[in-house]
Amino acid sequence: MSPTVKQGLLIAAGGFGLLVLTAALARRRLLSLRYALGWVGVSAFIVGAAILTPLVTPLADQFSMTGTAVFLAAASAVLVLVCIQLSITVSGLHAQLRDVIEANALLEARVVAVESGSRGDSPRMA
Repeated sequence: MSPTVKQGLLIAAGGFGLLVLTAALARRRLLSLRYALGWVGVSAFIVGAAILTPLVTPLADQFSMTGTAVFLAAASAVLVLVCIQLSITVSGLHAQLRDVIEANALLEARVVAVESGSRGDSPRMA
């Protein structure tokens, strides 16, 4: 068996392993459907890369790189994209949390105003 085929099989095994891990996490509800589908996509990308392993060598030769370096560059690009997507999600959640905190503060102020108006300006109980 050639080294290229061995490398392809190892990459495919990693892709299937990620798919199994994703399915297990989604089944235990530790991973939401949105993220599970994203990781299934990454798994499919990895398995696709394994199938295209023989085509990597000519591409690597054009850039004076090894096949491993090409795969590492692709993996790094995918990780950067995942980090950017997660940063966007966290930013959105932060904005939503700020809105909820502001709404809660306004509601608390209304409750305090209603309580103090109904009790004849008695001090608020903590």
